[in-house]
Amino acid sequence: MGEVEVGRGGPHILLSAGCLFHLPLKLVARMGREAGFAGMELIMNSPKLTPEAGLGAIHDILPIRSLHAPFRDWAAWGGHLNAWKATTALANSLPEADHIVMHPPGSRLANMIQNRWFEKAVDLPLLLDAKGRIRFSLENMPWAEGSPFGRDPLDKLMAQCRDKNVGLTFDVCHMGVSGRDVLHAIDRVPLDLLYNVHFSDAVGYTEHLAPGRGALPLDAFLERLGKRGYAGYITLELEPGAFPDDAEGTVHMLTTLRRHMEARLTTGQRD
Repeated sequence: MGEVEVGRGGPHILLSAGCLFHLPLKLVARMGREAGFAGMELIMNSPKLTPEAGLGAIHDILPIRSLHAPFRDWAAWGGHLNAWKATTALANSLPEADHIVMHPPGSRLANMIQNRWFEKAVDLPLLLDAKGRIRFSLENMPWAEGSPFGRDPLDKLMAQCRDKNVGLTFDVCHMGVSGRDVLHAIDRVPLDLLYNVHFSDAVGYTEHLAPGRGALPLDAFLERLGKRGYAGYITLELEPGAFPDDAEGTVHMLTTLRRHMEARLTTGQRD
């Protein structure tokens, strides 16, 4: 695909369908393939995305390797648990899908009452009827500054991942807008727990900017991943407004970003 070989075993750079959610999914897949991405992370934004929805044609253009479980309007699926089960059923039907990223249920009282099952769950892949190839991960969300006497949110999330038999999706911009040092934070995540990285820039409280448009040390971040031998997914996850209005300009921008990401990863591997 790309001119720079990151390594046959990974990491693999994916394009989040959310980057261009306003466009037809088939067009997004074609752009991702032309730009050299290894696959797509599909956003579950509609209950109509089922194993019978004809996604095989999309997969043939750009492999759907990862799915992002619904993160709003769970009632449309019949609740949080059913939304995750629907995502798992779709992943089971896609031949190269082997990962699902999920937002942990919220901590508001209403969410806690509705999602008491999550607190009791100890093996999410088993609970959600996943095929053996499919792994799950919980994503770090933006955190407010916590109490100096409370448990660090990243430590708490990693313990939760271990407890639920899942991995971690490390969202760089979420960590950045939370006021955390992203380099120090990624160093604290054990490699065996890190399944996916959501990659974008941020400044202040503005998230999902194109790399270089924010204030995060993204080159150093990628080099650090390469040096550690990370072999999972790195998913480009930008806001649609980050891209030009025309298809040619969008593909050019995607290609440039993908090449730069690969170059920084391989720089870290050589050091």
